[in-house]
Amino acid sequence: MGFPDSFVGLILRCISSVSYQILINGQPSKPISPERGLRKGDPLSPYLFILCADVLSGLLSKEAKLNKIHGIQVARKAPKISHLLFADDSLLFARANIVEAEKILQILHSYQLASGQVVNLDKSEASFSRNVLEEEKEMICNKMNVKTVMSHTRYLGLPVVFGRSKKEIFSFVIDRVWKKLKGWKEKFLSRAGKEVLIKAVAQAIPSYIMSCYKLQEGCCNEIEGLLSKFWWGAKEGGRKIHWMSWERLSKAKIKGGMGFRGFSDFNKALLGKHCWRLITGEETLMGKIFKSRYHPRGSFMEAKLGFSPSYAWRSIMSAREVVEKGRKWRIGNGEKVRIWKDNWLPRRGISGVQNPTRILQQDACVSALIDQDTKQWNRDLIFSIINIPLS
Repeated sequence: MGFPDSFVGLILRCISSVSYQILINGQPSKPISPERGLRKGDPLSPYLFILCADVLSGLLSKEAKLNKIHGIQVARKAPKISHLLFADDSLLFARANIVEAEKILQILHSYQLASGQVVNLDKSEASFSRNVLEEEKEMICNKMNVKTVMSHTRYLGLPVVFGRSKKEIFSFVIDRVWKKLKGWKEKFLSRAGKEVLIKAVAQAIPSYIMSCYKLQEGCCNEIEGLLSKFWWGAKEGGRKIHWMSWERLSKAKIKGGMGFRGFSDFNKALLGKHCWRLITGEETLMGKIFKSRYHPRGSFMEAKLGFSPSYAWRSIMSAREVVEKGRKWRIGNGEKVRIWKDNWLPRRGISGVQNPTRILQQDACVSALIDQDTKQWNRDLIFSIINIPLS
């Protein structure tokens, strides 16, 4: 990887000098030096694992470049993906044939010999497309010694397959919040204690899934109802008066609320981050895939929902209006900013375009308003096409 010898030596010293102690009757035992390297739970273990996994990624990428492994491609101009790695969980994509299955086994075998790690085949699964014959599926699974599954319902805690009933799919989020609230005895907690638990624990549970998918309004309302009952002290089988609505409690404390999150708005804010990543990072892997599939000839802000879109794309598109309201162009050379279609003027009061098509084209950019020799605004042209009220 090109690391200097001093850095490699530092890593080896950290690995070889590690020792552990065990508490026996409350007292630490003598230091124990492991003879088989780092163990699970060591603070250095994740960093060392990432360095090793990068080698596995390089082996797979090398074979993909040589066309010995053919990855998956979601659209005609989309990049081919041969593998995706998330910590110790790996997704490998290849054609359903014995040749590529053997190539994957060779790569894994080389990686195992070099790193000392072993693939857990008991937890490994193979998933095939609908067009693969049953005989080929059985042959490949026997060769790789893995079991086959029809489809993955969840991956990394997120649902993969979506049906019509989204509330049923996201019901596990409501169950997790309810189980957490049920374990707390509200009658023994002060208002300050309840506030801390709601903000730091209960409201953090759906954050992971809300950053990827849009939760239905019914799910958000149900979660807010559970938190509201816990806040006002409702017992099982009983109900106390809710002196304020959750909408008022969700306001900032300076505005008379408690600062709790409104889940629907928070969901849009998290998805809005993905919108901004797609606007500013079209060259990333995520940006290339979505662009090739949904807006190959334009920008993200011009994209449409498209035919048979995924629920992830629907979720991101639902938050685009949030970015649209808050974004504004910063003018550089003005070659990408359209005069009459993009938001770039500093004040809303500056408006009133006068016959734009007679002087400039309908899709003219701001660069047409800049004198390219002096790099100054062409004031005469600007005042001829835009009404600027004098105040």
